Amino acid sequence: MFYLELISLVLFVVLITIGYRKNSRNLMLAASLCLLLGLAGPGFIEGFKEGYSATKTSS
Repeated sequence: MFYLELISLVLFVVLITIGYRKNSRNLMLAASLCLLLGLAGPGFIEGFKEGYSATKTSS
């Protein structure tokens, strides 16, 4: 999961820089979504796994 966070952070910096220089809002939006998915994604996946396994064991 560490590598996913690191890659998303680097991708965010690259895309936000290119988007700012080209004045492209869509590219900056894509950069922000990469950052969101990279930083919030691992926690969401872990929580989903825990919730799914908890429902299987309680049934």
